[in-house]
Amino acid sequence: MTSPGAKYLEGLNEVQKQAVLHKDGPLLIVAGAGAGKTKTITHRIAHLIESGVPSRSILAVTFTNKAAGEMRERVSRLLPGARGGLPLIATFHSLGVRLLREFHKEAKIPRGFSIWDQDDSSRAVKAILKQLGTDEWTPRQILSAISREKGAGKAMRDYREKAGNRREQMVALVWERYEKVLNEEGGLDFDDLLFRTLTLFRDSPKTLSLLQNRWHYLTIDEYQDTSAVQYEMMKLLCGDRSNICVVGDLDQCLVAGTQITMADGTTKSIESVHAGDFVLSNHGSGHLKPTRVTRSRSRKFTGDLVELTFKSGKKLASTPEHIHFAGYRLGIVPQSYFTYLMHKRGIGWRIGVSQVYTNGQRMPMIGFRLRYNQEHADKVWIVGTHTTPNEARVFEYITSLEYKIPTIPFVARKGLSLKGYVHDQRAIESVFEHFDTDSAARKLLKARGLTYEYPHHRAQATTGERRNIVVTLCGSQRKMTPMHRIAIAASDPKDKRALESIGLSIRPAKKGSANWRFESAYKDYGALCEIVKKIQAVLPHAEVVEMARLGGNKKKPKDGNSLPYLPASSVLPGMAVFDGKNNYDIVERVKRVPAKQSLVYDLDIENTHNFIANGIVTHNCIYTWRQAEIENLLSFERIFSKAKVVRLEQNYRSTRTILAAANSVIEKNSNRIPKTLFSEGATGEPITTYDAMNERDESWFVVEQSALLMDKKVPANEIAVLYRENSQSRVLEEAFLHAGLPYRVLGTRFFERKEVKDVLSYLRAGLNPKSKSDVVRIVGVPPRGIGKVTLEKMFAGEVLGGAGAKVTAFQSTLAKIREAIKVLPASEAVRFCIEASGIQKMFDGKTEEGRERLGNIRELANLAAKYENEEPPSGIEKLLEEAALQSEQDQLDVDKDKGGVTLMTVHASKGLEFDAVFIVGMEQGLFPSMRNDAERDPEEERRLFYVALTRARKHLFLSYAHERTKYGSREGAVPSEFLSDIDSRLMKHATNTEEKEDIID
Repeated sequence: MTSPGAKYLEGLNEVQKQAVLHKDGPLLIVAGAGAGKTKTITHRIAHLIESGVPSRSILAVTFTNKAAGEMRERVSRLLPGARGGLPLIATFHSLGVRLLREFHKEAKIPRGFSIWDQDDSSRAVKAILKQLGTDEWTPRQILSAISREKGAGKAMRDYREKAGNRREQMVALVWERYEKVLNEEGGLDFDDLLFRTLTLFRDSPKTLSLLQNRWHYLTIDEYQDTSAVQYEMMKLLCGDRSNICVVGDLDQCLVAGTQITMADGTTKSIESVHAGDFVLSNHGSGHLKPTRVTRSRSRKFTGDLVELTFKSGKKLASTPEHIHFAGYRLGIVPQSYFTYLMHKRGIGWRIGVSQVYTNGQRMPMIGFRLRYNQEHADKVWIVGTHTTPNEARVFEYITSLEYKIPTIPFVARKGLSLKGYVHDQRAIESVFEHFDTDSAARKLLKARGLTYEYPHHRAQATTGERRNIVVTLCGSQRKMTPMHRIAIAASDPKDKRALESIGLSIRPAKKGSANWRFESAYKDYGALCEIVKKIQAVLPHAEVVEMARLGGNKKKPKDGNSLPYLPASSVLPGMAVFDGKNNYDIVERVKRVPAKQSLVYDLDIENTHNFIANGIVTHNCIYTWRQAEIENLLSFERIFSKAKVVRLEQNYRSTRTILAAANSVIEKNSNRIPKTLFSEGATGEPITTYDAMNERDESWFVVEQSALLMDKKVPANEIAVLYRENSQSRVLEEAFLHAGLPYRVLGTRFFERKEVKDVLSYLRAGLNPKSKSDVVRIVGVPPRGIGKVTLEKMFAGEVLGGAGAKVTAFQSTLAKIREAIKVLPASEAVRFCIEASGIQKMFDGKTEEGRERLGNIRELANLAAKYENEEPPSGIEKLLEEAALQSEQDQLDVDKDKGGVTLMTVHASKGLEFDAVFIVGMEQGLFPSMRNDAERDPEEERRLFYVALTRARKHLFLSYAHERTKYGSREGAVPSEFLSDIDSRLMKHATNTEEKEDIID
């Protein structure tokens, strides 16, 4: 007998079937480009419903309206006439709008809130800056800072409390007034749609519980792109059920042959160690004992491995993210010189140089720690190690210029001379206020393979706002059982009460002291992680400090026997590590070793979570609680340790030639979950390359080849031209116009056209009379003779004098539109608005441009027709939501009847596919983009190129120019480094008729 839902397995490959049949528990689907991701998701949803899960219990979330619409359409086709209806399939932002309207009372906002666009926000902030009498910062700079904080899930009051320098204080002041304007006008900006939803979840446990009981099965597409707020929203909605399926297209821990010390002292290659075997593990304080392996795993890895060479001659190679126990240990660190990056909250970041003092010193000293203490800094990272002071100074100077990070101290120097700028605290602060050192520093960290979460030194954080949660692996023992310790020490009574509120026992640090401490120990490291998460929920400012107490007994009371956790990419020469004989070994050299399709392995060791590899004690990195945005997909397996992982690697889109090129490009990235796309399709034609004289020659090549493709019956709307920067589109447009070929530029969205925005503002003002920003926009459309002074009097409720009749007529118009919205179907309400507002008369029968604009606003009425069945005013509300939430890709649907070759950025092309794709501007500095080295992210650029390549089904063209106009002058150019990643036998030159050797069977 056929099982329920078996029909939804038809047409799927074996790996897709595994994903579809998985019902309960976490599921990670790593999907390659064109590997049938959407088909797998939709068939899984249909199978869940067919097997008895109510459709109302399923929630699927993605990023664009286009993707959500396609998913809804496919599920609808799979479940025609479904009795329970379709599950909710939404974008993150549309989900936010839906929940904020449904629970508006709990969220403390009006149900009919307006959604502000960038223009609305800019207009409000511009007015606030004018009120404050400052032009030092632009509205864009202020809004960017506010958006960054909201995107990280941080509230305005928290930012205001921590604002340090003048720039941060100005952002806090403007932000406070900006929120007041939003509240007065009943508006939410785009970031609020997620931030206020997350706040609703956090502040209303009743609402969160209701939603957790509403949706039992969650699916999140494009999981690698989730922000901190989106990640937190989904984590809260998931609750304890863990029925979460995440799908990601992220092409992101020891090498085979690594010798593991077994329980009897012999060694065995890591690939030969299996669950149930016993290895030698450190139980704390140097006690080595046989311990059971509970899990072993392997995966393919392509990228750079990190190889550590030690003073003893031992070597150990691992993936960059593999955790070691390593740090600088006084007394054994060799004489060396550093270039460091230091952070101080409220001031910024700076670069400096220091050294380890061992020669001729009464006692050894690590210089950057001394400097750090003098400046009351928060964190330090070593960005360079050197053998001479001159090397350190040169590196400091070059890095400071490249990244625009100052080298001056945070705190004014004391001394006999007080005339220099380094003795003037205000002068120092003005330098840091001038630069965005935060963004620059994070880019420097990334370029050096370092992470913000793992500094090389940090403050102890027992006073002030700093707070550390110190977690120590094998920190103590009870009888013969290793225990893991957690500790917090501080004096803040508010933090003490917060910890007591979650049931933790707090004790005085000393008898009669106001300081307090929390300490506890756990056998189960996973249980300790859960306590950490609970603490972070009530102390969001607290940071986790991870240590391992694996050294032998201390000879002196002040000698430590613990070392911090560090990813392999952060380990530096001179650092100490634990060896397998209760001693320290010293790192002498760190180097990157390229690896191609290598198998790497990891073990989980019962209770102790460490083992000895090539004579060095290392961590097995199963547990973590860190969720940085780009790490969400990479860390899913660690957060949900029982997650099933399915890799969709068979491509159903591109030819084998295109896939071979794409694979060769992406395998150079190290930060990726391994997958290698393959195709059962045809080999396909070679990739065409063209070296143009300049951008005009390149554009004509694109136009000529497009015309040839159309002659071969390739539809114009199946051809796309992709570029790295928007500015590249102008010369392409000129060429298409001159040739008379149809084209469309993705980027100017339908809902962003002025005449369309005017009608939308009339509709918003009709729904929400408090929306001053909309009234300001439309009061002069068409002109009514109502000036700025009259408008201010109208808002203030003052006597209007001679302009009173004009204002009354305008208010009457808005009242009529408001009434129409309440009673008429959506499309009729839009048509009434166009006529009653005077916009139709303003454009009707005038110029060609006027007729085109009138056509656009009439198209708005056509779009509103899809909401005809909604009870007024819901139809207009949904139209306004659609307008506010539209993405660039959704513009393709609006313009679909126009046809034409599509011109767009590589960013905008994600999720789309075409028969033929041109990627132009393949030049060093343009693609990959290198506006400056501080902004460069090589792996992200390579991922973008991979995305661009895999948009093509059949025909792919890559072009570059020998010179290009930049900033008004001609500049020479060289081909992109990415071109050399592709085997030359996969390519043919546009002017080269020479036969190529076939390397795709």
